[in-house]
Amino acid sequence: MTEPSTAVDRLLALPDPYAAITPADDALFEAAMAECDAHHLARNPRYAQLWHGGERPLLPVGLFKRTDLATPVDGDGMWLTSSGTSSGTVTRVFFDRASMARIQRSMRQIFVHARFVDPRPSNFLLLSPDPASGEHPGYATWFEKLTCCAPVHERVFAVDAAGRFQPELALATLRRWAEGTVPVFLFGRTVFFEQLAANGGAQIRQRASVRGLTGGDWHGVVKQLERGEILKRLDALLRPPSLDLRDLFGLTEHPLHYISCTRGRFHVPKYARAQIVDETGAPAAPGAPGLIRLSCPLFASLPSHDLLTEDRGTWGEGCPCGEPLPYIAYLDHITAPAGTGAPDAGEHART
Repeated sequence: MTEPSTAVDRLLALPDPYAAITPADDALFEAAMAECDAHHLARNPRYAQLWHGGERPLLPVGLFKRTDLATPVDGDGMWLTSSGTSSGTVTRVFFDRASMARIQRSMRQIFVHARFVDPRPSNFLLLSPDPASGEHPGYATWFEKLTCCAPVHERVFAVDAAGRFQPELALATLRRWAEGTVPVFLFGRTVFFEQLAANGGAQIRQRASVRGLTGGDWHGVVKQLERGEILKRLDALLRPPSLDLRDLFGLTEHPLHYISCTRGRFHVPKYARAQIVDETGAPAAPGAPGLIRLSCPLFASLPSHDLLTEDRGTWGEGCPCGEPLPYIAYLDHITAPAGTGAPDAGEHART
């Protein structure tokens, strides 16, 4: 077997990305970040101007919404768009084929670790629009791509092309699926999960397991129900043998999306790093709130490999779920007033 040729590829080839981080792992991660630095510095004069004294700049996510900082890359790919709901300005990000291949490889590992894969053909109810139906924020494409976690038996989009949730279609689909034993996955925005729970009606009684991923801030997005109540109502509605509903955390400007553990926290694998930054710009103490900083060297087309988000969180170690890696816990989004529209799952996803 040929040894991976780059530090980034060697980072992705680590046998257990969720094991405790060793000094060798840290050295490999820093080598991959330096490799990413060199790539963008050689091709992106605007990004190069942000460097001072040979030190990598920590870029705020809002800068990408106001300035075109894309790095030219060869070949084709795809564009994804953030919702812009919190800042009023969208980001269009080009995902070149090489970056997307690395992202898909790492996301498969994230899904396997979270046990959100199934070898059996499965039914997918997507509480999001069909990305082929028009121009939609990036979350629509992300949720569709996440269906690669199992062979697709049937896939139904329960949000129309105008972005309106269709609860009758969602409920009718779930009732029809309840007649069989095909595993069910629910992916979609939190606000639509709430509407599904609120419009539940009579029990459906799924005979197969139900697993769900929700993206879109729990805080300031749901209108009536708290997260615990949403889970309680969905369980009462579906009555499956098992219900596992997790949260998704990510940004369009960051290559990875993270799945929460069984305790609702986010453990970041070895090919990325997360840090909480306090108001002075220094690393925050465990349990102290601050902005979430994300680092990951997988993007060839955007120099966002060291990114300061607009999301507040805390960090800690020794999660009761048993994971050896430190965790981050989401608190809120600093620019989104309570009760307004959510950042999207292609841009943000929260507990």
